[in-house]
Amino acid sequence: MPFRSQAVLVLALPCACDPGAARHEPTGDEFRRDTDVRVIWPTHGETVASPFVLTFEAGADVHHVRLDADGATLIPEQPVARTEGSLEVTLDDGRHTLALIGADTAGSELSRHELTIRVASTAEAWVTIVSPTDGAVVTNPVRFVVDASAGVDEVALTADGWEIGRVVPGDVLSYEFSGTGYARTIEASALDEGVEVATDRVTITVEPGTDPDPSDFNEVAVQILESYPTDGTHDYLWDGSYDGTTRDIWYLGSLVAEARDDQACYCVGITWEVFMRAFQRIDEQGGGDGSLNGLEVADMLEFRTDWYVRDLWGPGPSEAFELYGVGEEVTDLEDLRPGDFVQIWRHSGSGHSVIFDGWQTDGTGRITGMDYWSCQGSTDGIGFSSESFGTSGSTLDPSYLYAGRAWMPGDWLPW
Repeated sequence: MPFRSQAVLVLALPCACDPGAARHEPTGDEFRRDTDVRVIWPTHGETVASPFVLTFEAGADVHHVRLDADGATLIPEQPVARTEGSLEVTLDDGRHTLALIGADTAGSELSRHELTIRVASTAEAWVTIVSPTDGAVVTNPVRFVVDASAGVDEVALTADGWEIGRVVPGDVLSYEFSGTGYARTIEASALDEGVEVATDRVTITVEPGTDPDPSDFNEVAVQILESYPTDGTHDYLWDGSYDGTTRDIWYLGSLVAEARDDQACYCVGITWEVFMRAFQRIDEQGGGDGSLNGLEVADMLEFRTDWYVRDLWGPGPSEAFELYGVGEEVTDLEDLRPGDFVQIWRHSGSGHSVIFDGWQTDGTGRITGMDYWSCQGSTDGIGFSSESFGTSGSTLDPSYLYAGRAWMPGDWLPW
């Protein structure tokens, strides 16, 4: 057998949906600047019927948008009259990669939002592997999200012809592969009372997962986050004009983050602030020299940029940890511990930087969502919140949940 399943974890998600049913859930806390464009609907991995109306939002500096499909221009540049707009799209049945490009008055590209969708006729049964998407590189264990049309009661998943499990549409199957580092063909077979009625297929490359050790850094991070008031003292404010921290952050005598006078914050700013405060407390108690693994001030600013996420769907803190040898990625949901730093992404393309607190489960113990601490509008600033896994819209995409664990100084690696 070319595969072995060390653990199969089923996450309970919302029910399957019909293609073409437009939903406009709020995208929540996201990284949005005046130069950004974002597709509101359809969302990443969603199944729709053609033709459909794509809706989007655009920053104040975006004067034109263009829509590409599968690398070619589908809709030429259109003027943007206000912060939200729509485009009527016609595509053949199948999987398509879309890119909404925002441009300035001179036609120069400012930003783009890329996503994958699947077009299927509403008159026929369909099944979609929502996540991972075709061509994705993922780590063990792999979390498969499937959606299907009404009437499909079960979906069988195979990898290179071997069945790896069955899942109800709207749930997630977690599977660990023994062979990694090469492309695999994943096929979903939709079953209606045992009869196959539809199929879908993607190709993914599976990389080895991590086996993280516990870290005392987590305890210090939790102690610090619990010291923040949750009464709105530190309000949520995202406008791209400041660094998102509630206080000035100094490193080796240089100011590396400047706070607003009203001590407002946003998500990546406050999680990085907690990390820096935890590091500085540990460094002081251990008699350190104030240096994070030898980073100069310029390196720290690059570390912070990685933390704040350079690209849509990017990993954030876990990438910063591994690039500079001060921590590691945690790939298995079962290994997460309070105090781990997590970058989450929703199917809508909106993201959030949080500190893990715990899992939400249903009556059978299945994971349905995540509890976390961060700064967000829903809690009037700093506070504890939660979100659910799902297959579309503003629910969490489990394939784009990046967790990182910071190490104590004695465990740092050269970089």
